[in-house]
Amino acid sequence: MNIKSNIWFENDKHGFFGKGRIELLEKINEYGSISAAAKAMKMSYKAAWDAINEMNNLSETPIVKRESGGKGGGGTVLTEQGHITIALYKKLEKMQKHFWNSIESIGDDIDLLENFSKRMTFQTSARNQLLAAVTNIDTTKLGATLTLVLSGGENIKVYITRRSLDEMQITNTTKLFVLLKSSWIEVSNNSKEGCNNIPCKLTNITTDSHNAEIDLLTSGGNALTASLSLKSFKDLSLREGDTAWMYFKPSNAIVAL
Repeated sequence: MNIKSNIWFENDKHGFFGKGRIELLEKINEYGSISAAAKAMKMSYKAAWDAINEMNNLSETPIVKRESGGKGGGGTVLTEQGHITIALYKKLEKMQKHFWNSIESIGDDIDLLENFSKRMTFQTSARNQLLAAVTNIDTTKLGATLTLVLSGGENIKVYITRRSLDEMQITNTTKLFVLLKSSWIEVSNNSKEGCNNIPCKLTNITTDSHNAEIDLLTSGGNALTASLSLKSFKDLSLREGDTAWMYFKPSNAIVAL
Protein backbone atom coordinates (compact mmCIF):
# COMPACT_ATOMS: atom_id res chain seq x y z
CA MET A 1 0.00 0.00 0.00
CA ASN A 2 1.44 3.39 -1.05
CA ILE A 3 0.00 6.57 0.44
CA LYS A 4 0.96 10.09 -0.60
CA SER A 5 -0.21 13.52 0.52
CA ASN A 6 0.79 17.17 0.37
CA ILE A 7 1.00 19.80 3.10
CA TRP A 8 -0.88 23.03 2.37
CA PHE A 9 -1.45 25.93 4.76
CA GLU A 10 -4.41 28.28 4.61
CA ASN A 11 -5.03 31.54 6.43
CA ASP A 12 -8.60 32.79 6.67
CA LYS A 13 -9.55 30.33 3.87
CA HIS A 14 -6.89 31.79 1.56
CA GLY A 15 -4.00 29.71 0.24
CA PHE A 16 -0.91 30.58 2.30
CA PHE A 17 1.91 28.23 1.36
CA GLY A 18 2.65 24.70 0.26
CA LYS A 19 5.49 22.78 -1.37
CA GLY A 20 5.67 25.03 -4.47
CA ARG A 21 5.77 28.28 -2.53
CA ILE A 22 8.35 26.91 -0.11
CA GLU A 23 10.52 25.99 -3.10
CA LEU A 24 10.06 29.55 -4.41
CA LEU A 25 11.22 30.96 -1.07
CA GLU A 26 14.26 28.68 -1.15
CA LYS A 27 15.14 29.88 -4.66
CA ILE A 28 14.78 33.52 -3.62
CA ASN A 29 17.10 32.82 -0.70
CA GLU A 30 19.57 31.18 -3.10
CA TYR A 31 19.53 33.78 -5.88
CA GLY A 32 18.50 36.95 -4.02
CA SER A 33 16.09 37.78 -6.83
CA ILE A 34 12.44 37.03 -7.58
CA SER A 35 13.17 37.10 -11.30
CA ALA A 36 16.00 34.56 -11.03
CA ALA A 37 13.96 32.38 -8.67
CA ALA A 38 10.99 32.39 -11.07
CA LYS A 39 13.25 31.49 -14.00
CA ALA A 40 14.78 28.59 -12.05
CA MET A 41 11.29 27.26 -11.32
CA LYS A 42 10.10 27.80 -14.92
CA MET A 43 7.30 30.15 -13.85
CA SER A 44 6.46 33.70 -14.88
CA TYR A 45 7.72 36.66 -12.90
CA LYS A 46 4.11 37.79 -12.35
CA ALA A 47 3.10 34.41 -10.90
CA ALA A 48 6.08 34.48 -8.55
CA TRP A 49 5.41 38.08 -7.53
CA ASP A 50 1.71 37.36 -6.92
CA ALA A 51 2.61 34.37 -4.73
CA ILE A 52 5.06 36.46 -2.69
CA ASN A 53 2.52 39.26 -2.31
CA GLU A 54 -0.15 36.86 -1.10
CA MET A 55 2.18 35.25 1.45
CA ASN A 56 3.30 38.65 2.74
CA ASN A 57 -0.30 39.85 3.03
CA LEU A 58 -1.45 36.74 4.89
CA SER A 59 1.54 36.62 7.25
CA GLU A 60 1.59 38.64 10.47
CA THR A 61 5.04 39.88 9.45
CA PRO A 62 6.53 39.97 5.91
CA ILE A 63 8.17 36.81 4.62
CA VAL A 64 10.10 38.46 1.78
CA LYS A 65 11.43 42.01 1.52
CA ARG A 66 13.30 44.12 -1.00
CA GLU A 67 16.68 45.60 -0.15
CA SER A 68 18.12 48.59 -2.00
CA GLY A 69 21.73 49.58 -2.55
CA GLY A 70 24.71 47.52 -1.50
CA LYS A 71 27.40 45.83 -3.55
CA GLY A 72 24.98 44.11 -5.90
CA GLY A 73 22.60 47.03 -6.18
CA GLY A 74 20.02 45.50 -3.84
CA GLY A 75 17.71 42.56 -4.32
CA THR A 76 15.11 40.41 -2.61
CA VAL A 77 15.78 38.57 0.64
CA LEU A 78 13.91 36.41 3.11
CA THR A 79 13.06 37.93 6.46
CA GLU A 80 13.47 36.02 9.71
CA GLN A 81 9.82 35.00 9.34
CA GLY A 82 10.61 33.65 5.88
CA HIS A 83 13.35 31.41 7.25
CA ILE A 84 11.04 30.27 10.08
CA THR A 85 8.34 29.42 7.53
CA ILE A 86 10.72 27.21 5.54
CA ALA A 87 12.01 25.50 8.70
CA LEU A 88 8.45 24.83 9.90
CA TYR A 89 7.43 23.32 6.58
CA LYS A 90 10.53 21.09 6.45
CA LYS A 91 9.88 19.82 9.96
CA LEU A 92 6.24 19.04 9.17
CA GLU A 93 7.31 17.36 5.93
CA LYS A 94 9.71 15.14 7.88
CA MET A 95 7.00 14.27 10.40
CA GLN A 96 4.57 13.51 7.58
CA LYS A 97 7.06 11.19 5.88
CA HIS A 98 7.64 9.31 9.14
CA PHE A 99 3.88 8.98 9.65
CA TRP A 100 3.19 7.58 6.17
CA ASN A 101 6.17 5.22 6.38
CA SER A 102 4.62 3.83 9.56
CA ILE A 103 1.26 3.43 7.80
CA GLU A 104 2.82 1.73 4.76
CA SER A 105 4.68 -0.75 6.97
CA ILE A 106 1.30 -2.01 8.18
CA GLY A 107 0.32 -3.00 4.66
CA ASP A 108 -3.28 -4.01 4.04
CA ASP A 109 -3.92 -5.48 7.49
CA ILE A 110 -7.09 -3.63 8.58
CA ASP A 111 -6.81 -4.67 12.24
CA LEU A 112 -3.24 -3.41 12.48
CA LEU A 113 -4.23 -0.18 10.72
CA GLU A 114 -7.05 0.37 13.22
CA ASN A 115 -4.72 -0.25 16.16
CA PHE A 116 -2.17 2.15 14.70
CA SER A 117 -4.78 4.89 14.30
CA LYS A 118 -5.77 4.44 17.94
CA ARG A 119 -2.15 4.87 19.00
CA MET A 120 -1.85 8.08 16.97
CA THR A 121 -4.90 9.57 18.72
CA PHE A 122 -4.29 8.16 22.18
CA GLN A 123 -5.39 9.80 25.41
CA THR A 124 -3.23 9.57 28.49
CA SER A 125 -4.25 9.01 32.10
CA ALA A 126 -1.41 11.29 33.25
CA ARG A 127 -3.17 14.26 34.84
CA ASN A 128 -0.31 16.69 34.39
CA GLN A 129 0.95 17.66 30.93
CA LEU A 130 3.54 20.45 30.76
CA LEU A 131 5.12 22.12 27.75
CA ALA A 132 8.91 22.27 28.03
CA ALA A 133 12.02 23.09 26.00
CA VAL A 134 15.26 21.10 26.14
CA THR A 135 18.28 23.20 27.15
CA ASN A 136 20.87 20.49 27.81
CA ILE A 137 21.39 16.74 27.41
CA ASP A 138 23.81 14.61 29.44
CA THR A 139 24.19 11.08 28.10
CA THR A 140 25.59 7.77 29.24
CA LYS A 141 25.74 4.51 27.33
CA LEU A 142 22.20 3.55 28.37
CA GLY A 143 20.55 6.73 29.57
CA ALA A 144 20.11 10.46 29.11
CA THR A 145 19.27 13.25 31.54
CA LEU A 146 17.39 16.12 29.92
CA THR A 147 17.52 19.59 31.42
CA LEU A 148 14.24 21.29 30.59
CA VAL A 149 12.71 24.70 31.10
CA LEU A 150 8.93 24.70 31.55
CA SER A 151 6.66 27.29 29.97
CA GLY A 152 6.55 29.06 33.34
CA GLY A 153 10.33 29.31 33.52
CA GLU A 154 10.94 26.53 36.06
CA ASN A 155 13.94 24.27 35.40
CA ILE A 156 13.64 20.51 35.83
CA LYS A 157 15.55 17.35 34.92
CA VAL A 158 14.02 14.23 33.37
CA TYR A 159 15.73 10.89 32.88
CA ILE A 160 14.98 8.78 29.80
CA THR A 161 16.71 5.85 28.13
CA ARG A 162 19.36 6.46 25.48
CA ARG A 163 17.23 4.48 23.04
CA SER A 164 14.28 6.83 23.60
CA LEU A 165 16.55 9.84 23.10
CA ASP A 166 17.78 8.50 19.76
CA GLU A 167 14.43 7.25 18.46
CA MET A 168 12.65 10.50 19.35
CA GLN A 169 15.55 12.52 17.87
CA ILE A 170 15.60 14.86 20.86
CA THR A 171 18.16 17.67 20.66
CA ASN A 172 19.01 20.83 22.59
CA THR A 173 16.38 22.73 20.60
CA THR A 174 13.50 20.25 20.96
CA LYS A 175 10.19 21.31 22.48
CA LEU A 176 8.19 18.53 24.10
CA PHE A 177 5.59 17.64 26.71
CA VAL A 178 6.35 16.31 30.18
CA LEU A 179 3.70 13.92 31.50
CA LEU A 180 3.37 13.40 35.25
CA LYS A 181 0.92 11.10 36.97
CA SER A 182 -0.57 12.77 40.03
CA SER A 183 0.76 9.93 42.20
CA TRP A 184 4.33 10.73 41.07
CA ILE A 185 4.16 14.22 42.58
CA GLU A 186 4.90 14.66 46.27
CA VAL A 187 4.09 17.71 48.39
CA SER A 188 6.26 18.82 51.29
CA ASN A 189 7.09 21.74 53.54
CA ASN A 190 10.72 21.39 52.46
CA SER A 191 12.59 20.73 49.23
CA LYS A 192 13.82 17.19 48.56
CA GLU A 193 17.43 16.46 47.61
CA GLY A 194 17.91 14.68 44.28
CA CYS A 195 14.44 15.63 43.03
CA ASN A 196 12.87 18.36 40.94
CA ASN A 197 11.65 20.93 43.48
CA ILE A 198 9.20 23.67 42.53
CA PRO A 199 7.58 26.13 44.97
CA CYS A 200 3.80 26.15 44.68
CA LYS A 201 0.53 27.27 46.20
CA LEU A 202 -2.27 24.89 47.21
CA THR A 203 -5.36 26.11 45.34
CA ASN A 204 -7.80 23.29 46.10
CA ILE A 205 -7.91 20.19 48.30
CA THR A 206 -10.30 17.27 47.88
CA THR A 207 -10.28 14.27 50.22
CA ASP A 208 -12.04 10.96 50.74
CA SER A 209 -11.56 8.33 53.42
CA HIS A 210 -8.15 7.27 52.10
CA ASN A 211 -6.64 9.87 49.76
CA ALA A 212 -6.12 13.58 49.22
CA GLU A 213 -6.06 15.26 45.81
CA ILE A 214 -4.27 18.62 45.84
CA ASP A 215 -4.42 21.19 43.05
CA LEU A 216 -1.21 23.20 42.86
CA LEU A 217 -0.15 26.41 41.14
CA THR A 218 3.59 26.70 40.64
CA SER A 219 5.55 29.92 40.94
CA GLY A 220 5.70 30.02 37.13
CA GLY A 221 1.93 29.66 36.70
CA ASN A 222 1.69 25.96 35.81
CA ALA A 223 -1.32 24.13 37.27
CA LEU A 224 -0.67 20.61 38.57
CA THR A 225 -2.47 17.96 40.60
CA ALA A 226 -0.87 15.71 43.21
CA SER A 227 -2.38 12.64 44.89
CA LEU A 228 -1.26 11.68 48.40
CA SER A 229 -2.52 9.32 51.04
CA LEU A 230 -4.81 11.11 53.47
CA LYS A 231 -2.47 10.35 56.38
CA SER A 232 0.58 11.75 54.54
CA PHE A 233 -1.30 14.91 53.69
CA LYS A 234 -2.61 15.44 57.22
CA ASP A 235 0.94 15.09 58.56
CA LEU A 236 1.89 18.17 56.49
CA SER A 237 -0.71 20.37 58.24
CA LEU A 238 -1.32 22.31 55.02
CA ARG A 239 -4.47 24.17 53.98
CA GLU A 240 -5.79 25.81 50.84
CA GLY A 241 -3.84 28.98 50.11
CA ASP A 242 -0.67 27.75 51.83
CA THR A 243 2.65 27.62 50.00
CA ALA A 244 4.73 24.46 49.89
CA TRP A 245 7.12 22.48 47.70
CA MET A 246 6.09 19.99 45.06
CA TYR A 247 8.74 17.53 43.95
CA PHE A 248 9.20 14.48 41.76
CA LYS A 249 12.09 12.25 40.78
CA PRO A 250 13.72 12.76 37.35
CA SER A 251 12.85 9.14 36.54
CA ASN A 252 9.17 9.68 37.43
CA ALA A 253 8.26 11.53 34.25
CA ILE A 254 7.41 10.71 30.65
CA VAL A 255 8.31 12.92 27.69
CA ALA A 256 6.20 13.12 24.53
CA LEU A 257 6.58 14.96 21.23
